[in-house]
Amino acid sequence: MENLPSLATVILLLGATQGLFLTLLLLTKPTNKTANRLLALLIISYSAFIVESSTSGTQFAERFPHILGLAAGVVFLNGPLHYLYARALINPKIAFSAKHLLHCIPFVLFYLYFLFPFYLKSGAEKIAFIQSVADHGLTPALAFFSWAVLLQGLIYMTVTFRLLQKHAQAIKNAFSSIEEINLNWLRNITFLTLVIWILGVIIEFLQMFGLNDPVQATVPISIALLIYVMGYLGLRQPEIFSYSVESRSETVSDSTEIADVKKYERSGLTKEKAQSLHEKLIHLMETEKPFTDSMLKLDRLAQMASTNPNYLSQVINEERRQNFYDFVNGYRIEEAKKMIRDPAQEQMTLLAIAHEVGFNSKSAFNTAFKKHTGTTPSQFKKDPL
Repeated sequence: MENLPSLATVILLLGATQGLFLTLLLLTKPTNKTANRLLALLIISYSAFIVESSTSGTQFAERFPHILGLAAGVVFLNGPLHYLYARALINPKIAFSAKHLLHCIPFVLFYLYFLFPFYLKSGAEKIAFIQSVADHGLTPALAFFSWAVLLQGLIYMTVTFRLLQKHAQAIKNAFSSIEEINLNWLRNITFLTLVIWILGVIIEFLQMFGLNDPVQATVPISIALLIYVMGYLGLRQPEIFSYSVESRSETVSDSTEIADVKKYERSGLTKEKAQSLHEKLIHLMETEKPFTDSMLKLDRLAQMASTNPNYLSQVINEERRQNFYDFVNGYRIEEAKKMIRDPAQEQMTLLAIAHEVGFNSKSAFNTAFKKHTGTTPSQFKKDPL
């Protein structure tokens, strides 16, 4: 590899340094230790990759040739660690076992394959090998592993996306406030990472036509920037189950879909019982107004309705055609509309009304209000319907 531009080298080394700093912070964070350790490993793997990218082909590498390629196979860990980190965030109580080491097989195979052809060679032979690749392109084995890691990355990001989508569906069937646990930030990070993998595929095609010079630093620099974002957001992420009901933690890992007929095929809830429970639920919501509790969960509402959470979820999904989150927020919005229309509440701010009806933040209130009414709270206050 030719020398990277000096600015790119600085950005890469700063990114690697930041990665090591964030790793130390993550390892000392007391909550959700499994997820933090996985994120620390992921950031270390990214840092190792960008150090490799910033030093290969430089005078430093020529003076210390045995550092060449040390982190070349680390990229095989990026996808698996990203996926396992998402799993650990969704369920901090997950028990990782030896079977999860199967994700490391491509990583191990890479180093085993190149052990004799490269890693056990002399420094001069390693430099000659790297120079030959720079002059003549990738060997068939290197080309195979390059495409294999790109395919692996795309697969893991796709699987992680699906996992996060299921999580988003599940929490809406269990919680009435999801701002702290929705993992939208990780979904966005996963999308950015997927873009980087796609960029890697494009660059691989360009390099097949000898167009590597303008783009060779693009992926490492993108990863350096990703380290900053992922580390910062990962440190801010609260433990998802810090306020969930322990006996019902499986609720959040359930990939429930609204009115999924197959899901309720074996339910013991008859149509008559469902209608009766539905009427009881509506009466409860209108008279006791449990929705004003910002921490209301499916379990708690089921307890108030003297039923089990599965039956309550079924009634909300099938009878109301909603998930628990939208069902509860619908009542909150209707109550907010009444308060906005009430002349006696005229002096109350919209934020005060939001808190009064059960919302934790103004942004959550605005989003739900717009979804349920098609307008913003401010617009509605100016012209109540």
